[in-house]
Amino acid sequence: MAKQAGEPNNDDVAASEDSFLAMPGHLLRRCHQIGVAVFLDECRAFDLTPLQFSVLSALDGFGAMDQARLGGVTALDRTTIIVVLTKLEERGLVTRVPSKKDKRAKIVAITEAGRRTLADVLPSALEAQKRMLGPLNGREQAQLLTLLRKMAEGNNSLSRAPHKLP
Repeated sequence: MAKQAGEPNNDDVAASEDSFLAMPGHLLRRCHQIGVAVFLDECRAFDLTPLQFSVLSALDGFGAMDQARLGGVTALDRTTIIVVLTKLEERGLVTRVPSKKDKRAKIVAITEAGRRTLADVLPSALEAQKRMLGPLNGREQAQLLTLLRKMAEGNNSLSRAPHKLP
């Protein structure tokens, strides 16, 4: 069907700088959706979400820590970290015990089952990252990761759950 006079050209709308389709927030959200879908596809045999993988990785890499610190390391807000930890604890992949220093705080540690799961899922998680970056050549991949780190670090204070290394 022929386009009527005055109808918008979809290509022009998508390319327009003020179109939501060209805005960084929209593009980052789309990439996040794709990243989650690819991770879940690659890691389906392990029944692990990207957030659960991040928490297990943080505990394996940095050791046991309280929930608040773990939330900072993984840049997850308090509610989200509790939901993720509850699921991991139900599966026996982490433990939570009251802190000896502050009874209100819980110390979280990865279990041996958690370490085995992390080791088993790692090749699939790395494959998910390769698939997601697949449309880019090696130089573009490195450039994208450099720019994303710069953007995340430069805007860290604006986050509801700022990233904080232990």
